[in-house]
Amino acid sequence: MKITSGKYKYRKLEIPHGIRPTTEKVREAVFSMIQPWLPDAAVLDLFAGSGAMGLEALSRGAHRCWFCEANRANQKILAANIAHCEAGPEAVIIGRDYRAAIADIAGSSEGVKIDVVIMDPPYGETSYYETAMFMLQEYGLLDEGSIVVAEHLYDNKLSETYGELRRFREKRYGSIGVDVYML
Repeated sequence: MKITSGKYKYRKLEIPHGIRPTTEKVREAVFSMIQPWLPDAAVLDLFAGSGAMGLEALSRGAHRCWFCEANRANQKILAANIAHCEAGPEAVIIGRDYRAAIADIAGSSEGVKIDVVIMDPPYGETSYYETAMFMLQEYGLLDEGSIVVAEHLYDNKLSETYGELRRFREKRYGSIGVDVYML
């Protein structure tokens, strides 16, 4: 797998064993859709795995990305991928589960706002979407205009709204669904 565009284009990424990375085709489509939000954006890559989505965001102009990955073996591969892309100054790895990571970011500095959240949890864990979207709002991490990109199995339909977040785009890529929500 490799980064598809931007300053890290063609950099190869190692994929942790046992995860399902977002395909290059889907990544390319998602980032074409959300490109207007990326310049100088603060990004949160929940369930980061290899870090491909967050690194793609940094490659395309985001200025900072928090990578949330609870699995220690995956964290090592994620750190290696960040180092390979020379993205260390812009990247923060949070080695905790997504709920603790959201709380850590909210508690780390007053007034932190995230422009783009990328969520790609294990497909069987449909409750993670709702929990994360409500927590992001409760902790005040989203601003008006912030977006949340949720990748899921297309047949596992997500809600049209989560609190103040409203879906404004829904796409299908084979068996994969991508919903984009805005505050």
